[in-house]
Amino acid sequence: MSVKRKIIISVAAVLSVTFIVVYFIILPTIRDIKKISDAVYQERVDLEKKYLRGQLLKKTIQDFEKIKPQQEKLAAAFIKEGEELEFITALERVAAANGLSQVIKLQPTQDKTLEKKFYSPLPLTLNATGSFLNTLKYLSDLQNLKYYFNVSAITFSNQSANRNNPEIINTNLAGEIYSLSKTTTKN
Repeated sequence: MSVKRKIIISVAAVLSVTFIVVYFIILPTIRDIKKISDAVYQERVDLEKKYLRGQLLKKTIQDFEKIKPQQEKLAAAFIKEGEELEFITALERVAAANGLSQVIKLQPTQDKTLEKKFYSPLPLTLNATGSFLNTLKYLSDLQNLKYYFNVSAITFSNQSANRNNPEIINTNLAGEIYSLSKTTTKN
């Protein structure tokens, strides 16, 4: 064999070995490194999400602990299921204390989907008749009740039938109160 041929065979052998090393060792290793890099990145993103959720949970627990002492005060703003009579009695006392005649319309909810909630809204309509000043005192006293009454509409009208006393007015309040379910009040 000639030197030229030996060089060509040597170069071909080196190129073949290089090709085999690159194709069968280096390229698969690069692919594996890329897969590992992607997996590490995904794990990092997942850990960051878990960390943020943990921080949110920690903040939520801290916020809950802050409001826990106010739980009874908050629960007192609701009417406990089955204790609607106490609320109606309080409304009657306010009307009587202010010299007003009052009609109360409290309707239980018919929505069965609300039974699974901790609270349910109850439509409430109050019609009060009396002097303007007594009506203002009545509204102030209603606002100071421990119960939360969300007023959606209020109307005042003159009682045209009583022309002898024009300061007598009718007041109509419509809105909702909220009732806590029995399962919530036991906790």
